[in-house]
Amino acid sequence: MTHLLQRKSLPVLLAAIAIMAAGCGSNGASNGGNASGNAGDAGNNASGGNAATANGGGDAGTAAWTGTIDMYAQAYTPNAKNITGIKSDQHQLRAIADEYEKAHPGIKINFIDEEFKDYNQTVRVKAAAGELFDVFWAQWADLNGTYPKGIAEDLTSYFGQPNPYIPDKATWQDAMNTTVVSETAAPDGKHYNINGDYVATAFFYNKDLFAQAGIAQAPATWAELIDACKKLQAAGIVAMSQAPDFGWFQRHFLTDFYSKDFDTIAGYDKAPGVSSLDEAVAISKGLLDTKDPRFMGWWPIFKQLTDTWKPDYLTGDPAVVGTNARNDFLAGKTAIFYDGSWLPNNAADAGVKFALGSFNFPTLSSADTPMTTGVDASGAVGGPNAAFQFSVATPEADKSMKEPGKKEAVIDWLRYLGTPQRVEQVVNENGTFVPHWPDTKPNDSMKDLASQSTKELKAIMVGNSSANLGKDLQRTFGLYLSGNLSLEKATANVQKALDAAVKEYKTKNDTDLSQY
Repeated sequence: MTHLLQRKSLPVLLAAIAIMAAGCGSNGASNGGNASGNAGDAGNNASGGNAATANGGGDAGTAAWTGTIDMYAQAYTPNAKNITGIKSDQHQLRAIADEYEKAHPGIKINFIDEEFKDYNQTVRVKAAAGELFDVFWAQWADLNGTYPKGIAEDLTSYFGQPNPYIPDKATWQDAMNTTVVSETAAPDGKHYNINGDYVATAFFYNKDLFAQAGIAQAPATWAELIDACKKLQAAGIVAMSQAPDFGWFQRHFLTDFYSKDFDTIAGYDKAPGVSSLDEAVAISKGLLDTKDPRFMGWWPIFKQLTDTWKPDYLTGDPAVVGTNARNDFLAGKTAIFYDGSWLPNNAADAGVKFALGSFNFPTLSSADTPMTTGVDASGAVGGPNAAFQFSVATPEADKSMKEPGKKEAVIDWLRYLGTPQRVEQVVNENGTFVPHWPDTKPNDSMKDLASQSTKELKAIMVGNSSANLGKDLQRTFGLYLSGNLSLEKATANVQKALDAAVKEYKTKNDTDLSQY
């Protein structure tokens, strides 16, 4: 799991969920899988209750059009029978649709219950044939660059208008997460979907074991995290047991250490985000490589933590041993486990008896390292790349949208669904992700993770400039943390891997990096 949430390349964080949660698809489903991971029964406690009858009416056009609105809701598909890896007993979205139908006679909402082997290809083929779903799930980055232009309606003007179902807000956008709206905009500033949930990662912990070790509250700083692990050890409790995923943990540190250089690193190709080209150029210039002390400077700091771990999985491939490590935690054998927002569902599926808590990756201080910039990088691994990302098909991609009044009806349905109360209901019932709109609350087990959605999407990592770089870095990382390699030798190995990656990138792409 060495992929980075990037703005210009296909966001692949949720591919990690596929590996770690057995059954969740890329991007959550960029390649046709499901963003829900191992969905359990946790999270059926959305505070909003049943969706209330709409306050106010929708667009005037809805009165003139009647028919069926087809919607592919991805991991939130209600009562799904054909989509593996998601909860088959979800009903909130269906209940909301039923209430909408009751308030709008003649309109029916049909949810597509189908699994796609290659979802991106499905979207392209259906759009080319004019048969795309009226409302469809799509990653914001795909809409901004990967998919053909013109398949999704520009929703920007609607964001700036009142939503009749949110009477206390002047505009629809006022109810949304400002950071996410800004960060997911296309390069021209337009918005092609509404985004309501967030992939979060955090340290999950066994509150019962913490109590046994005399730890009264979750760690809030790096020093407190190290101290808590030592207290757990002293009490005869295994603090942590998992493979140190280089692809994930490097983002927390590098995003902090290099925060002032983000615009430089991401700016070589003059496009948003850190691309493989940006990475290759930064390596070749000695910025993202061992010539810069920040690049390896976090390894000894992180080793402070892993020195308190059970060593079984330190040199293992996270994709291979991840499930075993998670099972150790769910069985109550270890006190802390770093994972994604799908873990509470895993815990519910496993029938855990202990009280589950979570806390964000701590913000580092100058006492921890002089290399910190003080940036809160707790959200560097996650992002708004989950399942509540819905777009409206254009008439070119969906011939039925040419029917007079249908576009207005579909937009009205999206407005009805796109309210804080309903976002919270749908997201929390699934329990895999975190609702991020201001007036929403996540499930109790993930309440501390909600703040991650307010962080800028400026994560930095290394591993995408060649096919083998991530694997090489993971291998050296594990050997160093386990004590089988000195920092000096590890640094030499890392530099060798970086040099090979740059050489491969230049050859494969016939690119002269010196021009940047």
